[in-house]
Amino acid sequence: MSPQTRMARVRRVSRTHWSAPPLGTAELERAAQLYRAQRFHGAITLSGLVLLVFGLPLAQVYLPVVSTLRVAGIPASWLIPVLVPFPAMVLLAWRQLRRAERLERHR
Repeated sequence: MSPQTRMARVRRVSRTHWSAPPLGTAELERAAQLYRAQRFHGAITLSGLVLLVFGLPLAQVYLPVVSTLRVAGIPASWLIPVLVPFPAMVLLAWRQLRRAERLERHR
């Protein structure tokens, strides 16, 4: 358990003033590098989400095949907005989590 978590738990019980433990120079630099790397990868994931949210409707408008295609008698243009975004968002979130964990392990 990290020192911050232990202090947060103790804080709830004791109601004393809590401050973050001071970081050494090396730890502070590592934390800054990790923050920058995770922010970069988070921006990539966010751009994937934006592409998903705005790209799906645009693909349906500009690809005439989608409007004519039927799956089990249901138009694909109805199924795509229901079945694609949420599993894709889960995959994006899972990928982002794995990247962040990998960065924390290796940096």
